[in-house]
Amino acid sequence: MSSPSLAKRASNFTYNSLNKLWLTRVLMFKLRTIFGYEYYHRPQVNVDKRVFGSEYGGHCVALNHLDENSVVYSAGLGLDITFDEELIDEYRLSVHGFDPTPKSIKHLKAHGMPDGFHLHEYGISDKNGSQTFHIPVNPEHISHSTTNHRNTSTEAIEVAMQTLQTTMETLGHDSIDLLKMDVEGSEYDIIDEICREEIQVRQILIEFHHHFDNIAVSSTKAAVAKLNRHGYKIFNISSDGHEVSFILADN
Repeated sequence: MSSPSLAKRASNFTYNSLNKLWLTRVLMFKLRTIFGYEYYHRPQVNVDKRVFGSEYGGHCVALNHLDENSVVYSAGLGLDITFDEELIDEYRLSVHGFDPTPKSIKHLKAHGMPDGFHLHEYGISDKNGSQTFHIPVNPEHISHSTTNHRNTSTEAIEVAMQTLQTTMETLGHDSIDLLKMDVEGSEYDIIDEICREEIQVRQILIEFHHHFDNIAVSSTKAAVAKLNRHGYKIFNISSDGHEVSFILADN
């Protein structure tokens, strides 16, 4: 019997190496979850769903709950609005995008935005008015934060912020069909506002930031528990446990 070809052996080696790498990452994630450094929760409801947007900027959406009249808020844009673009293409709806970061605003205006995308040059937070925004240590990065953590520098800028309730009043909305949040640590305060003020949001897609050194995993666990108590159920969670999608249970 002839021995396997060199190409076949190389292919098997590559496959086995990648498989071992994947298993190692899964094991490490499970260990970090057990020891309280990461978060994971199985989906609580089954819905038709799909990820919209790029690998970097994508979020999972519950299908069959949106149409051209849906109110969509996208808080935290950075340099990637592929999520918003794909929602607009799919449903012919409008998206209200919020980001106070000067670099993000400049980029979006320079590269153009699709019809149906409305840029608001302020952030969603727990207060109205000016708020300190901490600049990332790496000047190549875009993500500023209202929290000062190890990846932010000593430099900071002042930016405009509004609460979710004030924003809805300003834009004339009494409910939101979908709220996406990638707000670098401010998500916990916004969740508190949604629950405290009983703001009607049908889907909430969140990137949690318990990987920041100044935000404990317990904060994410508490936020998920609070949303559960107010009728929200997880329908999707990313492999790293950071992006979690919720839907009101009666939807």
